[in-house]
Amino acid sequence: MPEPTPRMSIIINIFSYIPLIIYFCVAILLTIVAVASLYDVVKIMQTLLESGNFANGIIPVINGILLTITIIVLFETVTVYFKTKHVPVRALLVAGLTGTIREILIINYSSPINPVQLFGTIGILAVLIAGVVLIKEE
Repeated sequence: MPEPTPRMSIIINIFSYIPLIIYFCVAILLTIVAVASLYDVVKIMQTLLESGNFANGIIPVINGILLTITIIVLFETVTVYFKTKHVPVRALLVAGLTGTIREILIINYSSPINPVQLFGTIGILAVLIAGVVLIKEE
C-alpha cells in the first residue's frame, strides 16, 4: 500500500479526532443529565418525606435512582473509552439491565399489564443477565 501524502495524513488525523470530540460532548451532556437526575431524586425524596405517603411515593424514588445509575454507567462507558479506546460491553449490559429493571417497575406500577410486553421484558432481562454473567471483565 502506498504511503499517504502529507495532505492526506492531515485529513486522516482530523477525521480520527472526530469520535473523540463526539465522545467528549457526550460525556459533558451525561454529566449534566446525571446531576439533574440526582437533583430530581433528591426533590422527589424530599416530597416523599414531607408527605409521609411511602406506599405510593417510593416507586418514583426507586425509578429516579435507577435512572441516575443508568446515566452514571453510560458515563463510565465513555470514560473507559477515553482511557482504553474500547467500549466495554459488560458496562453496556449493566446499563441495559438497570433500564430493564426500571421498565419492569413502571409496568408493574401502571394499571393494565400487557402479557406480551411483560414476557418480552422478562426475556430481555434474562438475556441481559446471561450476558453479564457470561462476559468476562476486560
